[in-house]
Amino acid sequence: MISARAPKYQKLKALDLPPPLQVMPSLVKQPYCLDTVSLTERFEALKQFGYNTHSFLSLYSGLTNFTVPEVVGYIPIIETAGLILISGEPVCSSQAMAPLVTALEAYAKEKECSIGAIPVSEKSKKALEAVGFDSIYIGKEPIFDLQNLPRLRKSLRSAAHRTSRKGYKVVPYGPSYQKQLEALCGEWQESRELPPLEFLFQLRPLELMQHKKYFLLVDESDKLCAFLACSPIYARNGWYLEDLIRHPDAANGCTEFLLIKALESLAAEGYAMATLALAPLAGLPDKDETHPILNHILRLCYRHLSWLYHFQTLEYFKGKFQPSHWENNYFCVYRRGQRFGVTCSLLRSLMPRDILTIIKHKLEKRHLLR
Repeated sequence: MISARAPKYQKLKALDLPPPLQVMPSLVKQPYCLDTVSLTERFEALKQFGYNTHSFLSLYSGLTNFTVPEVVGYIPIIETAGLILISGEPVCSSQAMAPLVTALEAYAKEKECSIGAIPVSEKSKKALEAVGFDSIYIGKEPIFDLQNLPRLRKSLRSAAHRTSRKGYKVVPYGPSYQKQLEALCGEWQESRELPPLEFLFQLRPLELMQHKKYFLLVDESDKLCAFLACSPIYARNGWYLEDLIRHPDAANGCTEFLLIKALESLAAEGYAMATLALAPLAGLPDKDETHPILNHILRLCYRHLSWLYHFQTLEYFKGKFQPSHWENNYFCVYRRGQRFGVTCSLLRSLMPRDILTIIKHKLEKRHLLR
């Protein structure tokens, strides 16, 4: 979970998505449908084709589900001014990609919009390119082979041991911790700036909770000091370590201890992989012959805005847990009908929405700390 300062935090509650709209007979004749696929059907598609790290997030409320009659699968989308943004990538087979994207192109033309997808995995990048998309590298994510976890560095092991000796322990989620969890989310969110990829990194640890795994770190008095909520990546027999929230007063080493215990637990249960998701702008190539200007802009952002937006810190933090390998992530844009606005939309999704406000907030915090 990338740090965020979102609108005032609303009390969390465990709930399923509202009942989906029923397919009306008149819609069956249309080349596409919106929000007509049931939650059960989406789960079935996810279990077969949910390869993307953020695939489970397509079940969250607030996204539109784009489908084509008699085509298995769906595309989770968000409509913004001039752009239809695919959240992650289409949840479908490679054979279903073409009819779904063709129908989405027709829908985008009606709306006078371009089409983008973010973040897209290396695997789906090739499938999207085959049906007319162009790809732009935007960062990489750490992948942990849970059945071949490395021996951690001495500094990490020492931090975890110190935390354990202080009486901290990892416990499963239970209703008795819900109020503490909600309060911790509220405090954390009030202290953070707007995130990159804001539409993906929303703090919803208890939504669809029956399908998630939780690891809670408590002290000797059973006070919640940190928690980790994980969402499934069905097609990879893995888990996205989605929401990692720590109380500001928690002892040093708590985050490391919690993550180590979570990875060990998932490995013991027989899962194949886990990921901490995208490190934005990490590993950008020195040159990109296809997108030279955009690549130059993103490299400047990584070098000169990390003090503001922690691009380098995020890469370092995720890398210190010694992932088995890193996988590239992409922003894919549909070539036909793309405009300069698509590039602007990409930059907006990667950068703070109101950078001047955030700079002011940073300076005020530094002044108060002196």
